Amino acid sequence: MAKFQTRYPQNNLAACMIPWTDDWQLDEASFERHVQGAIDLNYRCIYLMGTAGEGYAMSDGRFANVVKAFAKQTVGKGLDPQIGVISLSMETVIERIKFARDQGIEMFQISMPTWGTLDESEAMLYFETVCGSFPDCRFLHYNLPRAGRIIGGAEYRRIADAVPNLVATKNSSTDYDRTKNLMDHAGDLQHFFLEGNYALGCTIGECSLLCSYDALFPQTTWDFYEAGKRGDMPEVFRLARFFNDVHSLLYAHCGRTMIDGSYDKTFVWLVDPEFSPRVLPPYIGMSDAELKTCRAVYEAHFAQVP
Repeated sequence: MAKFQTRYPQNNLAACMIPWTDDWQLDEASFERHVQGAIDLNYRCIYLMGTAGEGYAMSDGRFANVVKAFAKQTVGKGLDPQIGVISLSMETVIERIKFARDQGIEMFQISMPTWGTLDESEAMLYFETVCGSFPDCRFLHYNLPRAGRIIGGAEYRRIADAVPNLVATKNSSTDYDRTKNLMDHAGDLQHFFLEGNYALGCTIGECSLLCSYDALFPQTTWDFYEAGKRGDMPEVFRLARFFNDVHSLLYAHCGRTMIDGSYDKTFVWLVDPEFSPRVLPPYIGMSDAELKTCRAVYEAHFAQVP
């Protein structure tokens, strides 16, 4: 199995969700309990405000309040907390990174602006400007279709050569060719994959897990990550199939596609009923009836899975 000298250590990356009160304020007690739960489950690499954490919907004030609460709980405690910054404006991205950096955050997830698809020259300018503005920080690129196009391995190679503090990517796909292309051309970047392509990536070389089920199945998630890390392919593919089956069964009754956080917050709510699963408007999350069905499916099939 090929090995690369990566810019960021291999890891199991967990997302933290944001619970909202009835008047759409941060539920600080529930949030602190949730973040502490991730820390207690031995996650040292944790992040906030990707799509699941509604980073796309934040006003400046809401962003500041949430970052302050997260930083207070995670900075200076032997962890590597990350903040996702999503905006149509590069200027806003830089301003928000500066604010979070002032709170002690040193690792950031960035996405490309989505109002107009960036071509390769514009993407290079974006990375060089945003990452270059903070040479003391490290950056992970969230490579998702909402940006209008997916960056492949050859383009990542050019960007990584020009931007030394771009250290990682976050990718979701079940396409082997795409996964292999990323690792072959830009193997020095640490690629964080969802469950499906983590299994694929582990057949190629060192990669990392972007876990979806850490709250729901904490031990099984760690078992999955460790199986991939040690190269136990039968086990890693067995567990990849398990996670795929969970998602299919848990949400089989949902007749509409919802924003990411609707699914991820449900995982947290299933193990902590006091955690609010609502998502920021205008997006509409799970209805009470949908949540009730999810709980019935979970208790019937998965409640005993560690």
